[in-house]
Amino acid sequence: MHLKIDHIKQFALFYLICFSGCYLWFVTNGLLFSEINPVFFLNRLDFTGNIFMLSNIQYALIEYKWLRVLWDAVYLILPFVLVYTVYFSKKGQVVWAIATAVFALLYNYFFSMMSFVSIEGFVAWMFVPLVFAAKGTKGFYFSTHCIRILFLLFFFTTALWKIRSGGVFNPDQLSAILFKQHLPILVAGDDYWFSRFISFLINHQRFTYLIYLLVVIIEFVFVVGFFTRKYDRLLILFFCFFVLFDYFLMEINYFAWFPFLGCLYFSGLTLEEA
Repeated sequence: MHLKIDHIKQFALFYLICFSGCYLWFVTNGLLFSEINPVFFLNRLDFTGNIFMLSNIQYALIEYKWLRVLWDAVYLILPFVLVYTVYFSKKGQVVWAIATAVFALLYNYFFSMMSFVSIEGFVAWMFVPLVFAAKGTKGFYFSTHCIRILFLLFFFTTALWKIRSGGVFNPDQLSAILFKQHLPILVAGDDYWFSRFISFLINHQRFTYLIYLLVVIIEFVFVVGFFTRKYDRLLILFFCFFVLFDYFLMEINYFAWFPFLGCLYFSGLTLEEA
């Protein structure tokens, strides 16, 4: 099937739906700048981040509540403006796409410095808007495939990291992770099904290791995407399984990565011959 303008609009709507859902989740869980009262920030060994910090905006965000509210508002409004320009073919689409990606990078970097939320969960909001930085089907085609490769690289390297760190060779790896992750629940001694289920997994290392090994294999399988787009729909199913598994078992939220799936979904479309 040939790539059409309607496909670009569909991707834009999908991106906006994902963003709105995640933003609402953060609102309900009190995870916005306007809902936290930061008193310090955590510096990292990050060259780019330290360049951002030369502006001293981190001090202003800590001191002024109105600035944190403003950042939340801009962070929410930009994706809507971007999708509006894409859907109705308005001028300024490229500018809004870049502005949305850049501000998402700044917002998420400083928010991760002042909260317990990792910046890794926000990666999609930094990269997916760049899909719309090139107008027309040809530009969309190549930008989508670039972001697709990045997503595959992000996911595939998690398997490589588990292999390099030796976790995949440790039969007790997932049991130890579960013990650390759910220690408050285990210590509380609450007798309900989830705590009993976690205790079961911790006490049955061999069964738990098989689950861990399955997850590593699923992550590693994403290497297929570097060589062919034929199995992208299957990779979407694998990713959904991974996200649900992580959220249920580890309480780690990777739903914000869902916009990347648009790159896999539309990867099979081809350009019309000139």
